[in-house]
Amino acid sequence: MVNIKDIISLHSLPVDTFEELKSGYSSAKKYKLYSVGCKPLYLLKIYTIEKRDRVEREFELLNKHYKNNVLCQKPIIFDFKKEEKICYVVLSYIDGTSGDTALATLGKDLQYEIGLQAGKELRKIHLITPDNSFNWYKKRLDKYQNKIETCKRIGLTFYKQKFIESYINENINLLKNSPICFQHDDFHPQNIIIKNKKLNGIIDFDSFDWGDPFEEFFKLPKYTIQTSTYFAKGQIMGYFDNKIPDIFWRKYNLFVALNQHASQIGGYSMGNLKYVQERTRYIIETHDFLNNKPPEWFDNCNF
Repeated sequence: MVNIKDIISLHSLPVDTFEELKSGYSSAKKYKLYSVGCKPLYLLKIYTIEKRDRVEREFELLNKHYKNNVLCQKPIIFDFKKEEKICYVVLSYIDGTSGDTALATLGKDLQYEIGLQAGKELRKIHLITPDNSFNWYKKRLDKYQNKIETCKRIGLTFYKQKFIESYINENINLLKNSPICFQHDDFHPQNIIIKNKKLNGIIDFDSFDWGDPFEEFFKLPKYTIQTSTYFAKGQIMGYFDNKIPDIFWRKYNLFVALNQHASQIGGYSMGNLKYVQERTRYIIETHDFLNNKPPEWFDNCNF
């Protein structure tokens, strides 16, 4: 059992009370730390010691984002306790409501405006590049082939699977010259904090990875458009400052296709395969894999 008061005392944090946060899907234990005046000051995230190296790296990278003026939490403390087999970070607390809850209470114009803001922040997130070069194309191709094998082993199939696999095989070479940058890898409304009808922060960088910056956008039809197509469209327009390059939609469609096998595996493991397969059918039916044009949700999102 981790003693939160010991951590607070060890670092002389000006904290009077704390409460556990159970929202979200992070493997970390999360605690909101309050000042004497009952104002939330920090977020404490506690991980198992096995994640020490990755958590420390995330802490370092988050500091780079903060210095790049990304609207993210300020990293304050990284530490570990061998005897308790934990590592932990203390971050500044971003006040507000998660986008999956807040966006539904706002008008279309505001949803779009916050999407524009989020897209601009995502562009800043992609400024960081890896310290050492590596063959990302091979890594991404191997990941895809592993998902295919897993689906075969479990016996998972999905709507127009052969069509999607043929599309991937015909277009995968497009990734051979991909730029490589930091990926948030979980960029969607649940990890967007809104306050006073404005974007107040981006949270939860735990899933960070490295790869093509356009890969971030496959989450739009998977998680974002169910909350707000206006936010989703705004995210794209904000990212590109209203000038979408021709290559984007081809890569977007490729990354959407590449994710479908992983989605089935996720649905199987989480026990919601029926929902995932219905979503897969909808995504495939509403995306233009033949001409690589924008999907229906984007074209139909009008004011």
